[in-house]
Amino acid sequence: MDNSRPTARGLHLTAKGFTLIEIIVILAVISILVAILTPTVLKYIDEARNDRAQSDVGNLSAMINDLIKDTGQYPGAKLDTTPTANTFLCGPGNVGLPGQTWGTTGNCETLDNHLTVNNPGNTASTSDDYPSTGKFRWKGPYLEPSSLSEDPWGNAYQINASVLVGGNTSITWVISAGPDGSFQTSTAATTLSGDDIGVRIK
Repeated sequence: MDNSRPTARGLHLTAKGFTLIEIIVILAVISILVAILTPTVLKYIDEARNDRAQSDVGNLSAMINDLIKDTGQYPGAKLDTTPTANTFLCGPGNVGLPGQTWGTTGNCETLDNHLTVNNPGNTASTSDDYPSTGKFRWKGPYLEPSSLSEDPWGNAYQINASVLVGGNTSITWVISAGPDGSFQTSTAATTLSGDDIGVRIK
């Protein structure tokens, strides 16, 4: 006969559980910590988005200036000249979408056509392209394809490039609509308005 089985009196319970009160207290503490930390975390996220947008418009401005210096030509002179002329350079997200451009209901020409590939006007003809040989030539790509196509809020960066031509003294901006996705700065403004984030090229 096997006498090695433990009897009820010989059992010792070593595992302990949480009481309902303890669980409620733990959940209350976690909820308080989340309520305290959430605004701080969201503030850091907003600041990081603003910093990234400011860095992006600065980089785009520098790339446009490099393009002008290398080619000796302004992008505004290379925009599409069809009856529905493109007056803005935009990220790919807004190309050809009426009503979504900054300060106009016209269409955008993609930034990639000037900075990633040498195809301004988005045509098959090479007669409109920047020179590819000689002292003043297109030396791109100036940025990776679509790497700066959208701001941190999912909207396209835009440049009022129609005034970025030789002899034109009008103000040119590289701009993001900011967190609210709506432009408050006019194309002729000398300073930024609202939550727009931008850099003046000239």
